[in-house]
Amino acid sequence: MKVKIYRGTHEIGGNCVELTADNGKVLWLDLGEPLSTVNPDVSYTANNVDALIISHPHQDHYGLMENVGTDVPVYIGQVSLGLISATKIFLGKESPKSNFILFQPWKEFIVLNTFKVYPYLMDHSSPEAFAFVIEADGKRLFYSGDFRSTGWKNKLYYKLLQEPPKNIDLFLTEGTMVERSNQKYPTEQSVYEAISTIIKDQENATFVVSSAQNIDRLVSVVKACNSHKKRLIIDIYNAWALEVVHEKSKGLPTIDWETICVYNHPSQLSRISDPKFSDFKDRVIKKDIGNQIFQNPKEFVYFLRCPNQKLIEALLPKGVIKLVYSQYEGYLEDGHKTYCSDSIIDLNTSGKVDFELIHTSGHATLTDIKMLVMAINPLKIVPIHTECPDKMKQYLEKEGFANVEIWEDGKEYLL
Repeated sequence: MKVKIYRGTHEIGGNCVELTADNGKVLWLDLGEPLSTVNPDVSYTANNVDALIISHPHQDHYGLMENVGTDVPVYIGQVSLGLISATKIFLGKESPKSNFILFQPWKEFIVLNTFKVYPYLMDHSSPEAFAFVIEADGKRLFYSGDFRSTGWKNKLYYKLLQEPPKNIDLFLTEGTMVERSNQKYPTEQSVYEAISTIIKDQENATFVVSSAQNIDRLVSVVKACNSHKKRLIIDIYNAWALEVVHEKSKGLPTIDWETICVYNHPSQLSRISDPKFSDFKDRVIKKDIGNQIFQNPKEFVYFLRCPNQKLIEALLPKGVIKLVYSQYEGYLEDGHKTYCSDSIIDLNTSGKVDFELIHTSGHATLTDIKMLVMAINPLKIVPIHTECPDKMKQYLEKEGFANVEIWEDGKEYLL
């Protein structure tokens, strides 16, 4: 089996790994949109591929998947497909037209009558993220995707440590956190505790800015609200994301919970006009918050992707407003900004809100990686999804692993 990493050996995001079997069949692992604009070349997406596997529904892992066309089978988890479709729906775009084939966690499947694939459900900021063992031509590869050990699903990580795959020839491991710190809030539990402290004695509404699809973070905020009898307000997109994930995880919150309300933005409401959303739409309308927040704003917490500046201005006379930024801090810096970064920066510098950064990463620490490498004991380790493979190599070598290699994008290696 031959292995080629098109992107990811020296950057975070844009993952695409090519596996070529002895019979000529080609399988890709992820086809992500690059996060950096330094290298815009994605011409490799036009190369021959026979099948594609998507590890999880983050743009830097699936964003270019439609480039393979509608004939190539795309293997994906149920929740991942649902969340990708949700993003399209609320952007007013058509659902992806790919040739999707669903797989289940911990259930082996065969791709192209060539590649034996075993998916491991992992702890990550995405509610569904997979690592894979891929076997072909007598060789076994472990692809970590994105993972961590610090979320509400961390038992998945420890289960993998206790029951690791055996006889792995190559371990492709993410290394996002090589030069990032996660010390102040190392776990989702610590995020919950910090947000809980803030909203306990709030004198006005608190706004928590995070991704609508970071369900672990939403759970942390729900727990904090429940601890202090606050009501949580989410938008329709967030409400639908919860519906998608709830299909597979019945213990998660939905808008049917008494403490959860919905802000029915007209543009989002128009996105669910299709009859297939009729039941959901009725429930959304029933939970509409309306103008209740103005009556007693200290009883409410907003969970949203972008702060509503007009609402914040209107609430200012009611007391101090807390704005909790609960995402990667780098999104506020040039080169990594998202569509509402400037709005958040403006609020922070305006002095109108008390700004707090409370976030824990969705990615593995170096210790997480070391423990997993020890458990799997592969013949060869190659960092991916990292800007600092050399530092990751140095760290693992100091820990006693002499089998770490640094690969180059676009170069083919024989396994």
